[in-house]
Amino acid sequence: MKILFLQPPMGAWVTWGNHCAINVSHAQMSACIRRDTPEAEVEALDCRAEKFDHERMIEEIRRRKPDLIYMGDAFQMTETLAIIPHYRKAATLIKKAFPDVKICVGGFYIAANYETIIRETPQYDYVIAGEPDLTLTELCTRLNACKPDVTDIKGLCHRQNNKVIINDYRPILKDLNQLPMPAYDLFPMDKYVGYDGIETYQEIFTARGCPFGCSFCIDWVTMDPRGNRDWQKHRYKSAKNVVDEIELLNKEYGIDHFSIFDLNFNPIRKRMEEFVAELSHRQMKINFQFLGNAHSLKRDLDLMPQLRELGLGDVIYGLEVTNDEELEKVGKGTTIDEIKEVTRALRDLHIISVMTWIIGFPDDSARSVKKRFAVLDDIDPDVMALQMLLPVPGIPLYDEIKQYCEVEDYEHWNFHEPIVRTKHLSREQLGNLAAWANREFYSSKGRVQRILENEHINPLPLTIFKSYMKSMDNYAKKAGGNTMSQ
Repeated sequence: MKILFLQPPMGAWVTWGNHCAINVSHAQMSACIRRDTPEAEVEALDCRAEKFDHERMIEEIRRRKPDLIYMGDAFQMTETLAIIPHYRKAATLIKKAFPDVKICVGGFYIAANYETIIRETPQYDYVIAGEPDLTLTELCTRLNACKPDVTDIKGLCHRQNNKVIINDYRPILKDLNQLPMPAYDLFPMDKYVGYDGIETYQEIFTARGCPFGCSFCIDWVTMDPRGNRDWQKHRYKSAKNVVDEIELLNKEYGIDHFSIFDLNFNPIRKRMEEFVAELSHRQMKINFQFLGNAHSLKRDLDLMPQLRELGLGDVIYGLEVTNDEELEKVGKGTTIDEIKEVTRALRDLHIISVMTWIIGFPDDSARSVKKRFAVLDDIDPDVMALQMLLPVPGIPLYDEIKQYCEVEDYEHWNFHEPIVRTKHLSREQLGNLAAWANREFYSSKGRVQRILENEHINPLPLTIFKSYMKSMDNYAKKAGGNTMSQ
């Protein structure tokens, strides 16, 4: 039996420029199958990296002759929900050309909305609920042994005699250290690029879940809702295993720019201390960034000088809303004072602060959005990353905001295009406010120069910032309702 991990043709977020990273979920699951079902043949086809169009994709599938094709991203790192139409288009073309090839999908969004996906997409033979690693591995083992009965594979959805079958809930992995090293050797590692030209770039995920569990966070939909708030059950690889992976990528593939894209890399102090110790011991020359929470970042400010020396260039963390009351309401787990303190401390260390914030909440008005911007402007991060609220089915806030959604086509669900209105603002008004906020922030005297002229900052955030500035016009077009794809 042969399984093919397929990344169909697709683009990237407009603010990330020429950006194409590996599908980390594919690399991780490839390794699981190779370890646990060694009789199966595993291949990968990344059409985005290879710059293959759909016609070439079909030619490659014909040449490779897979029995099972898997598609799916671990998190929302590729155009958010815009990936869903790409999968459906690819599946339609594949089934037309190869009716007997089985197709399985899983991962972001699909993991929580499995029943809707399998009922709406007859091209999918299998859909995985929740974390896909073990479920897909068991499916491959069963199919490889020519045993078609899969009704006892937890976490699997499938069809039987034209009837949709939803199998039992699969509990989440309690120990991520049980996972093997991702199978990077199956992928075109020399063809991945970050942010308009970083040719030695890689994204990694070292943890799953987040103890804070913000109500608007779209990564709730990486979990099966039958698991009772599984997203808040934070699990992580050991610091040793994380640095083992970084070292492999560094020595085998020359990767020296890393984005650690866990939604919360640093909630555990002991792990951060061990991470610093492991990097220090191995003396590798790398540049990296990670996502965190201001509460944990404040706790770890004493570690930041060491992290900077080890290659930390920037930290991404959220303001999201306007005041402490709203932060508590959405479950952010931090305060405005903590955010301010962290931002000042990072600037003193020449570590770039990247601050996310959101517009599009039901009560948002022009006045409240501008007030939220004024708070962010006063905190004065180096970079702001403005995102449109997404009413993704499966997030805690969904029931409250779904009535305001006006765009059903997931092609436009990408953080940049307004797809909701509010009680007081149309989508067009929200888009205009987003474009205004970006212009206002980056036209502030000295703000851009503070980064471009700082000879002490790490090259990773500098390259990312230059890419972001180049793509600002594209962002404004998206925010203003222009639906041209990148």
